[in-house]
This record gives sequence, structure tokens and C-alpha cells, in this order.
Amino acid sequence: MKINQKVKSAIGWIVYLAILVALVYGIPKVLVRVLDTDYPMASITSDSMWPALKEGDFVLIKGIDGKGEIAMGDIIVYKNPKGFTIHRVIKINEGTVVTKGDANNVEDKPVGYEEVVGKVVTIGEKPFRIPFLGKIGLLINKVNI
Repeated sequence: MKINQKVKSAIGWIVYLAILVALVYGIPKVLVRVLDTDYPMASITSDSMWPALKEGDFVLIKGIDGKGEIAMGDIIVYKNPKGFTIHRVIKINEGTVVTKGDANNVEDKPVGYEEVVGKVVTIGEKPFRIPFLGKIGLLINKVNI
């Protein structure tokens, strides 16, 4: 009987690990399709967007299809030479958009619409964020550096 319990326990752990691996691998793949972007999630790496977003927050990013989907006050994600920036839109120009971190004193340099990856998913007027979950991504990046 003890062998039977051990086999059941081992099978249970194998099933649990298989589900965990499927979730870790599958959720990002599903989010890519649902949110229509190759970059569906991000970890906030600074307090430049405080108090709306805090360092270590986890956010979801919704893809956009051109400047017509960007409005004043949106929190957008755009590519820069060092990676990505997540800041609020303060000006919309013909060929560029200007952003600024809520906690920053100066605006960012204008960014072409082709550099915009998407905008942070919101619920009502507030960005959807999961506090502290983004710290996992930050830790992984520090280990890989």
C-alpha cells in the first residue's frame, strides 16, 4: 500500500509541475494574442511614474494600431536605446508623441509613433497593476547581467 501512495504522490507532483510549466509558458503566449503586442507585460523599473505606478509593479500592455489610439494622459510604452520607457503622454504631434514620467520634472524627447509598443492596460481611469509581482522580473534581470 505504501508503494501505491508513493506512486500517487509522484504522479500528483508530475501533474502539478506540468500545469505550472504550461502556465509559465502559456500565459505569455496567450497574452501576446489577446493584447495584440509582442510585449504584453512589463515590470516597472523606477519610480518615475509614482504614484500611478511604482517600482516593482507588474503591468499589462495593450498593442495599438497607430497614433489614432493614443490620447493625452495615456500611459504608453515605447522603445529606446536602453530598452523600454513607460511614461504618460503630454503632447501629441503630427509625427511624434511627447511623454513625461509623473514624478519627473522634465519631459522626454519626442518619440516617433513607430517606436510606441502599446499602452498600459487600464481599469476605469487607473492603470492595471499588480504590486510587487514585477520584482520577480527585476531580480531575473539582475541575475542575467
